[in-house]
Formats: sequence, structure tokens, C-alpha cells
Amino acid sequence: MDFFYDKNRPKATEKTYGKLAVQQRMRLAMAFLNPLRSIVAEGWASQGKGNKSKAFGQALKNLMHDALEGQYPEQRIIPERVLISMGILPGVQVEDVVIGQHELEIHFSSETNPLAGAGDEVVLVVYSPEEGIAGRNTEACTRSDGTLRVELPPPLWGIPFHAYLFACNARKRQYSKSVYIGQLGG
Repeated sequence: MDFFYDKNRPKATEKTYGKLAVQQRMRLAMAFLNPLRSIVAEGWASQGKGNKSKAFGQALKNLMHDALEGQYPEQRIIPERVLISMGILPGVQVEDVVIGQHELEIHFSSETNPLAGAGDEVVLVVYSPEEGIAGRNTEACTRSDGTLRVELPPPLWGIPFHAYLFACNARKRQYSKSVYIGQLGG
């Protein structure tokens, strides 16, 4: 008889290369997205069918598939490929970014589209994974405004951070795919 299971058989203590690679991918993805969990759950809500955990899981899956590169143990996240939000609304086109010492100003445009309402809110997310700091604009800005101006909080002064921009409708039920603005500051 050939035994395929024996509870007394000691388990292997060394993990395989593939298992270590997958664990590192998951650890990197979680470390990057977890501070953004509330924004991601909101922006991916349609993909998660209203369930915040499923929405975050879909964003995590997308990050692991599209935004990770390299081979174990030198795997890394490519921030410009990370999607903070996903949806059917048309996004905005970033035309100019002006960064001051304590202020960030983004000029954008939006082409006329039946799905894109002039009253759609434009959301800016700034994030420094190295410092563990993330924030979003608090003052409402709409597509028709064309300019988003925010005062950066003191923890982001003088350090590099990533910036993402997306749109959502007034009822916060539909979102656009996020746009990576770039790494700013520092």
C-alpha cells in the first residue's frame, strides 16, 4: 500500500522558491495597499459588488497581476501601474502639475461625454509608502472646475510622495479608473 497521508510524518521546514515568491508578492501588495484601504474599497466598490472586502481583494489581485515586477527576492511595485479606483466613468486628463513648497495644484480637463457629468467630484490621493502617510483632498472639486488646489499637510513637506487622481459621481456610486500623476515632492 502506498501512503499519501500520515499525520505522524514530519512536515518539511524549508519553503519552496515558488511559495516564497508568492508570499513576498502578497506581502509587498498588502504593504502598499493597506494604508489606502478605505479609498480603495470605495473606488473599487463596483468590482466588489458593494462588499468592501471583495473590492479590496479585487484591487489587490489587480496590483499583484499588473503592478509587480521582478523575480524573487528582488520583486518591486511599480506605483504608476497601481489602480486606486476602477470604474466606468471617464477619467480626467492631467494637463499640468505645479508643486510649491507646501501646496499642490493640478490642472486637468475632461472631454464631453454622456457618462461624464460636470458635477462629478475629482479626488486627489497623495501617498508616501516609505513614510506610511496617505491623504485625500477635503475640499470638493468638480470636473467643471478644471483646477484642484490643495495645501499639503506638514508630514508631506520635503519628502517624495505619489499622487493619484480619479473622478466619482455625486452619489459616489460610480468611479473612473485612477490616473497616476507621478512621484512629487522631495
